Amino acid sequence: MYTITNVAKQSNLALAYTRLLTNPESTYKNFFRNTYSIYGMARDKNIALLKKRIKAGYLPTQSIRVFMPKANGLSRMYTLLSIEDQIVYQAYANILSKSLTSIPEITKRYKRTVFGNLCDSQESEFFYQHWQDSYKAYTKAIIRAFQRGYRFIASFDLTACYDSINHNLLRDILKDKFFFSENCAKSLTDLIEQWESADGRELGTGIPQGPQASGIVAEVVLQEYDAYIETLQKTMHFVYYRYVNDIRILSPDEETVKWVLFLLDKKSKELGLFPQSSKISTHEITDIDKEIERISKPLFEGEVDDSEKSQIAIGAIKKLMKDNPADLTTIRRYFQCVSQCSKTNKLAISAVEKYPNLIHSFAYYVQRYPRIIPPSISNYIYQCCMDKTQQFSAGILLESVRGKLNAADAHRFSDLAKDLLNSDKKNMFIVDCRFKAQLLAYVLKYDTAAFGKRLFSYVEKSNWWIKSNFIYTAEKDGCIERMKMKETAFATFVKNADSSKSDAADMPLAVANHYLLSGNVGDLPVLSEVAPIAQNVLKESGLILRSRYSNSQINKYLFELTRTQYKFSWKKSLGKEHDQVERTLFSALGYWKTDLTAFVNLWDTLDDRICSILTVAHPELGGYQLGKIGSSINRRSRMFPSYLPNFFNMCLEIHELRLSTHLSHSEISATHTYTGPIQSSKRKKIQKLIMDGFDELVSFW
Repeated sequence: MYTITNVAKQSNLALAYTRLLTNPESTYKNFFRNTYSIYGMARDKNIALLKKRIKAGYLPTQSIRVFMPKANGLSRMYTLLSIEDQIVYQAYANILSKSLTSIPEITKRYKRTVFGNLCDSQESEFFYQHWQDSYKAYTKAIIRAFQRGYRFIASFDLTACYDSINHNLLRDILKDKFFFSENCAKSLTDLIEQWESADGRELGTGIPQGPQASGIVAEVVLQEYDAYIETLQKTMHFVYYRYVNDIRILSPDEETVKWVLFLLDKKSKELGLFPQSSKISTHEITDIDKEIERISKPLFEGEVDDSEKSQIAIGAIKKLMKDNPADLTTIRRYFQCVSQCSKTNKLAISAVEKYPNLIHSFAYYVQRYPRIIPPSISNYIYQCCMDKTQQFSAGILLESVRGKLNAADAHRFSDLAKDLLNSDKKNMFIVDCRFKAQLLAYVLKYDTAAFGKRLFSYVEKSNWWIKSNFIYTAEKDGCIERMKMKETAFATFVKNADSSKSDAADMPLAVANHYLLSGNVGDLPVLSEVAPIAQNVLKESGLILRSRYSNSQINKYLFELTRTQYKFSWKKSLGKEHDQVERTLFSALGYWKTDLTAFVNLWDTLDDRICSILTVAHPELGGYQLGKIGSSINRRSRMFPSYLPNFFNMCLEIHELRLSTHLSHSEISATHTYTGPIQSSKRKKIQKLIMDGFDELVSFW
């Protein structure tokens, strides 16, 4: 049975961090390369700190969404997670991988019927086996089936597979089939639910797109197809191959293929997934080479000089773009071989205009430009910036050419950036975080004088990724020296970025990097104001001699509940009772948004525990008996209202609320009326009681 203890092992968390670095998918990693590096400077200490937080009860950071263009003009949502959220998610995935590979019924399918997201060995620093080898095996399996007489084929795909995975179904499968304890399965799905929530609403479906951990989480549900198919194959003559959610059914006769396709559709409905009608088809194979995408096929025939590869690639791209549908995968591969010149600029722009999802290939082409960016490309990027629907493309392209523009273009883009940022302040329309970050970077780099308090306030109101990226970019572009940071708003921005209060570890890591590069320990704020994760980096670098922080999560949990920042040493005040109070508070948080009745009942026990500890430390409050909060507060602790009227009122009112719930009694003794659940309309009142009570408690204690 796998528990949270298995997830939180130091070795598992360290492996999770390593697997973030070895993830071969660069699109996601490019958002976090700076953060990965700074975190790694004090990896072991930061992971030890993270381990304690997971055991106490881990609270995730609000995720950020970016929207990558698809070939049809729509977008694919990517979910950006903070560095610690990524490590925790990957740590769960490591345990899930261990569970999957311990089940012979699953591993026997590897490269026989299942070919995508195949787990590597448990000791490997890589999470998945090489996808290229798996895809080659996938195509070869289809070819062999055709050669054995399986001439009829059905293609089956799912619409928005990751977005449709149901959290309750996922949790049940983790418990029933993959040896996750109930608490461990719930903890993982609770994290996913918060990452996938929209505007504070928990949708109950979807897993983050982008992190490699999601691939193995999706396999938990997709393997339900594999098991179902194996039961069908006992009575029917067909073969089945699955590469992630791309399924092929082959049979010697068309009737069988159509019937299996019908049954797969039925199974999808049971799993809450949706077949993609445009990609579902049944037909007879006439040419097996045209049937499959031959990703393993070499780009060049025989020995070819590097000088010739560019011309061959250009010709191949022109030819492939005429196909319907075009083989975009091969086009991407050819673009890596194309040399930059005026003729290929025109081809590259026409390709990305026709197929917006080639944006990464186009950005890589632009990034490799050996000289100042020509007008054809800078004009195209300018048009992207002006088009609100192309913000993802504009962001990645602005990043690719920053520092490579002529003076006129640099001035043109910085003016555009100021106009767009000012317009966004009046009527919010910038939704892509990299686009916003690059607009800020252009003003900072090319028009430093314009970057005053107004624009810094704009940065401060942005999300954690933009703020951390802003600091990295300012350092990289050499803007800090030019602004004489001690006399500008930048210094205020850094010092006001109270890293001990940051909602993501990424921000304090960026601040730590800033102090590392400046080398001036005198610029550091009071050490107690610096987040522990940043202190670990500063200590490892030798800038500070010792860390000064508490591992307690109580202040963070209280902030999550009341939105009030407390600077209180709970470990010192609670002593040996600290961990119990911390765990109870975290459990109560779990009910805050979903079950107010359970929250009130649990909070009443928390008040009971705190009152017991408090009266020992402060005898002037009077006697108290643990477990008797009602009688103790009303009868024995008569001095409570004098010293702590708000805290006393909070304890009393929440206790009275608990007595009125069906989790405590069947009826209210004073009125003999039936009890019931606490209505959500009471939430604001309860929050105010807790906020006032703990404000007073912290000041008194």
